[in-house]
Amino acid sequence: MKWTDQDLIIAYRGGDVDAFQIFYGKYKDSLYTFLHNRCKEDASDLFQETFIKFIDAVAKKEIINPRAYLFQIAMKLVRNISRKAKVISLSDEFDIPDIQVQEDELISEESFKESLSYLAKEKPLLYDVLHLHIFGKMTFEEIGRMKEKSKDTIASRYRYALKFLRKFIQDDQPLAKGVNNV
Repeated sequence: MKWTDQDLIIAYRGGDVDAFQIFYGKYKDSLYTFLHNRCKEDASDLFQETFIKFIDAVAKKEIINPRAYLFQIAMKLVRNISRKAKVISLSDEFDIPDIQVQEDELISEESFKESLSYLAKEKPLLYDVLHLHIFGKMTFEEIGRMKEKSKDTIASRYRYALKFLRKFIQDDQPLAKGVNNV
């Protein structure tokens, strides 16, 4: 008999520990890879925390799509880690050409970090897509499967995120002043 994920979770809720072992076996490698690609140093801790939160949730409520729920927990934990850490350092991540440009044409690292922080706070759905695509190196299809949305919806969110960041930076930082007052 081929068990669906939901059947396995229902059996586990009924006391069948082996059912959870089967579910765990199905997703442990892909979940760990997902976490490792996003935050190498914390992947093991987040992996354990994801399954602990998942088990707690299974005990409290019925979960219709266990795999999606498991990965959504993992994504939220990654997002929380990202919020606590520095966003990125341009000088460490990218080779910046040594071209002399007028100072007012440069986008400062602080301005870039501020715009990403503002996007994460004001538009978390857009930030998730941007973060997963750029920093997580995921395709729109992969993100769509994870978020249970079409790849076109994910591509639109990505474009909106880029548009939002451009507007933030081009508007000579008027939104940035509001961030400090929040």
